[in-house]
Amino acid sequence: MFRNIRSRKVAKLVFFIFWLIAVFLAWQHVSTQKPWSSIVWTPIFSEQTKKPFYHETLIANAGQKSTHSVSAAVLPSGDLIAFWFGGSREGAKDVRIFQSYFQQKQQTWTTPRAVLDVPTLAAVVGRYIGKLGNPLVFIDKQQRMWLYVVSVSYGGWAGSSLNVMFSDDLGQSWSAPKKLITSPFINVSTLVRNTMYAMQDGSMLLPVYHEFAAQFPELLRISPEGEVMEKVRMFGNGGGIQPSLVQGKGREAYAFMRSGSHTKDWKVIRLKSEDEGQTWSDFTRTDLPNPNSAQVVAKVDEKLWIWVGNHNPKNRQDLTLAVSHDLEKPWQVVYQFEHGKQNEAYSYPTIVQAKNGMWHLLYTANRKNIKHVQFNRAWLQQVINKRQMP
Repeated sequence: MFRNIRSRKVAKLVFFIFWLIAVFLAWQHVSTQKPWSSIVWTPIFSEQTKKPFYHETLIANAGQKSTHSVSAAVLPSGDLIAFWFGGSREGAKDVRIFQSYFQQKQQTWTTPRAVLDVPTLAAVVGRYIGKLGNPLVFIDKQQRMWLYVVSVSYGGWAGSSLNVMFSDDLGQSWSAPKKLITSPFINVSTLVRNTMYAMQDGSMLLPVYHEFAAQFPELLRISPEGEVMEKVRMFGNGGGIQPSLVQGKGREAYAFMRSGSHTKDWKVIRLKSEDEGQTWSDFTRTDLPNPNSAQVVAKVDEKLWIWVGNHNPKNRQDLTLAVSHDLEKPWQVVYQFEHGKQNEAYSYPTIVQAKNGMWHLLYTANRKNIKHVQFNRAWLQQVINKRQMP
């Protein structure tokens, strides 16, 4: 009898090992079965006025003590939609994902409404959920809206999972969330922050980052149905999280990232790809000091790029605008959106350009509100010219 029990245990073990091997080989097959495609970069719109314009406002929250990590997208109408998480504090079980529309003509934000909470996600995915964070919105060419949300069952953000929801009516209603399978084995520690891009073949390119045991950036190639097709490790050595992708010249793609917690040499990290993201060079530290905080880069035209982040090696009380005419050369600081006291924090910027050419910058203001800043190319050129004056 004992021999039969041992035989059954051995058989189960052998079956499990072969199952793991089969899953791994299937994953490897999926991740290499389709050729790489070109990135469809966000179009650059010309502005409708030559008069400098700058305006800022706070988006009213829905009564939360803490709000953070905003993501925004431009709607087909030219209006905006934004998402963030809010609750009594980051990581609390009462945190929800909120959504609000910016109406361009009225210059007003709608009252925020919650689109996802911890109990709802737990019930749908069938597992314990401890906290929610980092929403990320994207609108594809079929005008389908994608919303990624980070969740954690146990532990800190390093033990996170990624969930995705869809809306076919631009955020009026949402599908049930589903957990994204990013690995055939331990499917944890995948987080998002900065925007996704479409690819010419209909797939999507999602910048993500990993925090468990080691910190590093990756790209997930996502099918139109929302499944992971391929995973690209963005470089071989060093850390770096929350990659912000931006188009260079020709097929060049760059990624700018916060340094991660593995080092105290806190400066923004730059990576370069010469084949639109399929392979990456090892990292280079830029001249931009940064207290290991989120930052974002955007292309204004073929000769101008902008960077927004905390230009400070220790704290988040400032939020700075810097410009570059060559992504591999030093940046020039031209403006400070915020210059607060040491106990204040202005962080996690995101930036999009509307169809009228207006730039919309959104960020966390002291963990109490989301702040919205609008400016146009004429204002940008004005602050650049002031910095260049003797």
